[in-house]
Amino acid sequence: MKKAEDYKGDLQKYLQCYDYPQIEMTNYLDNIKNRDFNQNIINEIVLWKVNRYVKIENNLLNEINSLKGLPNGQHKKCEPILEKLLNIKGVDLPMASTILRFRNPDVFQIIDRHAYRAVYDEKYPVHVTTKIKKKMDVYFGYLDRLIELCKIRNLDFCTIDRLLYMYDKKINGKL
Repeated sequence: MKKAEDYKGDLQKYLQCYDYPQIEMTNYLDNIKNRDFNQNIINEIVLWKVNRYVKIENNLLNEINSLKGLPNGQHKKCEPILEKLLNIKGVDLPMASTILRFRNPDVFQIIDRHAYRAVYDEKYPVHVTTKIKKKMDVYFGYLDRLIELCKIRNLDFCTIDRLLYMYDKKINGKL
């Protein structure tokens, strides 16, 4: 082990090697030192630190916002939007479904390992390397199944993802 203070060369050269995660976000955060911190800034710092900041372009944000009035059962109409989300670095199906769910909980619900297992009694079949088309098929099939489950069990679609998540954790345990 060598301590930096014992290094005989130019330590400054190591700064040039620093691989900035999320360069736009790094520059933004570097320039907030004179602003008062609020919860939004703290959230951005935390997201930057865990390298989970996702930049979504304005045109896609507008498309996501257009889903606000989509009626229940029409989830497949968002296929082009979901595909664009899944093509963004740092966005996989659970994150994409979370964005969609908070945009319109009457149509979209979060898919994750727990909720999926609670519905199908199977291991979640999607991985980072899974093709986008398969991810979308899994998600749309999952939403179709949630609609059926809500009808059969007289459940509220808007909160079914939370119910399934907790059910699976309590009944089926750890993943």
